Amino acid sequence: MRVGAHVSASGHIAHSMTRAAAIGAECAQLFVGAPQRWFGAKYEDADLAEFRRLAAELGIGPNVVHALYLVNLAAPDPELRTRSINALVNQMHWCEKLGIMGLVVHVGSRKNVVPHQEALDAVAEGIEKILARSSTVRFLIENTAGMGTSIGSDFADIGFLVDRLGRDERLGVCLDTAHTFEAGHDIRTRDSLEAVFDEFDHFVGVDRLAAIHANDSKTPFASHVDRHENIGYGHIGEESFGYFLEHAAVRDVPLYLEVPGMTGRGPDRANIDVLRRLAGLVPLTPLSSGAPLAEDEDAVSVP
Repeated sequence: MRVGAHVSASGHIAHSMTRAAAIGAECAQLFVGAPQRWFGAKYEDADLAEFRRLAAELGIGPNVVHALYLVNLAAPDPELRTRSINALVNQMHWCEKLGIMGLVVHVGSRKNVVPHQEALDAVAEGIEKILARSSTVRFLIENTAGMGTSIGSDFADIGFLVDRLGRDERLGVCLDTAHTFEAGHDIRTRDSLEAVFDEFDHFVGVDRLAAIHANDSKTPFASHVDRHENIGYGHIGEESFGYFLEHAAVRDVPLYLEVPGMTGRGPDRANIDVLRRLAGLVPLTPLSSGAPLAEDEDAVSVP
């Protein structure tokens, strides 16, 4: 198990690796380009080479990219679906050039307009087109808290997408602990956690679990409201995280924190220390040097 975090890539994309090292992260999640804007990222070959060099030199990985927030593969508007597909293809290509393991995606919402099954069909068609226009990078569906009409809070829906796409090996899941809890999947006890993973395995398959967003929840169980909290400070709590981290299904899956941080500037060493302790991992070495977190939208927790 490798414990990491979402880190800022502002200024220079390679800075994300030094920022990860500075807080003791062993793997990292980052944005390529601004997450709330449509225009694509632009990196020179030297930028890509420096990122890959530092990732290897610092031992940071496997790394993932979180897709931009604007995409919606279930949108009623066909132009928005097409724009979303093109944006995600672009991000998959950057992931390939950066040596990134997977692109984490919120697949979208039907906006109370499109019937649920029709929305699922649209999402499957969109992912199929994205996979056809990319190669090695994994497309990681992130489960949701079930806010509004978002797709992905139900494991059966994710399983439908996996099956519809022929169980393509590039298709995986990023399981968010806060979203799982907020959607009504009870991970608070060993027995209820086992039932959740049994359900996940039945519909999706635990072999599809490629990444975990490790977040406590600021909102109560089954709230369907997505709000992240520092580990042990929310409604999931340290004891339940201990059960989660010792489960066989997650033992070899990389963890990425998306929490507010103790000072409100995003994932930090304190949260990494808590996860490592709960997972029974050895303490970190003294704080390493590196570029500080930038004070921008890319430096805070990710929904």
